[in-house]
Amino acid sequence: MKIINFLVYQVLSNETIFLGLIALIGLLLQKKKFPQVIDGTVKTIIGLTVLSSGAGILISSLSPVVTKLNQTLHVRGVLPTNDAVFGVVLRFGTIAKNTVITFLLAFFLHLLLVRLARHQVFKNAYLTAHLMLYHAAFMNVTLPIVLKTNSFWTIVVGTILNAAYYTYSPAITRVLARPWMHDVSTLGFMDQVGSIIAHFIGKWFGSTKPEQDADNMKLPKWASMFRDNTIVLFFLMPIIFIGIGLAVGQKGIQALAGTGAGSTNWIIWLILEGFTFTAGIVVLLQGVRMFINSIVPAFKGISDKFLPGAIPALDAPTIFPYSPMGGMFGFLGSTVGCILVTIATIIFRSPVIVFPSPIIMYFDGNVMGVFGNKAGGWRGAIAAGLVTGIISSAAVILFYPLTGAVYGSGLTWSNIDYAVVWMPIMYLLKLVRGVIVGF
Repeated sequence: MKIINFLVYQVLSNETIFLGLIALIGLLLQKKKFPQVIDGTVKTIIGLTVLSSGAGILISSLSPVVTKLNQTLHVRGVLPTNDAVFGVVLRFGTIAKNTVITFLLAFFLHLLLVRLARHQVFKNAYLTAHLMLYHAAFMNVTLPIVLKTNSFWTIVVGTILNAAYYTYSPAITRVLARPWMHDVSTLGFMDQVGSIIAHFIGKWFGSTKPEQDADNMKLPKWASMFRDNTIVLFFLMPIIFIGIGLAVGQKGIQALAGTGAGSTNWIIWLILEGFTFTAGIVVLLQGVRMFINSIVPAFKGISDKFLPGAIPALDAPTIFPYSPMGGMFGFLGSTVGCILVTIATIIFRSPVIVFPSPIIMYFDGNVMGVFGNKAGGWRGAIAAGLVTGIISSAAVILFYPLTGAVYGSGLTWSNIDYAVVWMPIMYLLKLVRGVIVGF
């Protein structure tokens, strides 16, 4: 039993070691040469380590400001950012271990379901490994609150729900995007169900005339720089931090910045913290790129052995090239939507103040913009980003209190499918349990 416990809770439950082993097995199954096996395995491990380090930077820059805001306004301020909240989950030993086990079991159950699927549209291998980890973490903090489950049943229920989602949701974007992606790949980014909303919003508010296509429009060359997420975050995050700082007040922020003779001005301190947060995102994304570039070929090696004919379900940036300007319009619409929700939560004194999320605005906004533009041109892209940005941000008010151990950290999960799929499911499960046990 000691050996089993060591293997499960010290080796397999350590996300870094586990994913390194997955990469190793996948590469060996493909009969890669020894240097390639070492390269893929090492970069998977180091990539995840860099990812965790980036998440630590995000937490260290954001937590003091959000904590001060909560103390000042007596509210729960929260920034929906998947990568950062995953870093919080890693700090809880048991939950982190259960997260990795859920991820492992859900992935292999997903492979089995794909292999058993009869219709070709469900033959999609979900290869966005870091989002699978984030989602496994979501299950392991919400299910104990919603269903009052212990670790065993949390893992069981979380595994089944995750595997079903990984298997069947990519079929949605596969069908919607078939005319322009041609079944080369599909989306695996927690936006699959939300893409339906973007598609129909685009159709209702836009036009299919070729001249209305965002990619056919001529825009100033300077606007192209905002396709780089580092540039976007460089300008966006200081604004968000200053907004939080104004809500806290000069006195509270100056206390964080220092009060000595050589202390930093409170506004300058907020701007620098915004830059630090941006740097954390850059570090984190560098880790994600290294991790994905190494783990995807390994996952694909495992998938190819068991899933002949399947296409990969991949990360959001794989969608962007299909409509670069549509994505930008979606980002702009989503930014407006998220800011409107923030203003509304402050005006109406919501118990949860939702700050504009860079993940929702940039990544979700781009994806929604691509689908909106393909369905209804540039107006469809803006409308799709706006509506989905509002939905994604507003839903946080309802599902943030369900996130157990991370509630109060100032961070939570983003992406529209958390709003339109997982928030309703969690409340439904809570209702079912209440009916069964009599509340």
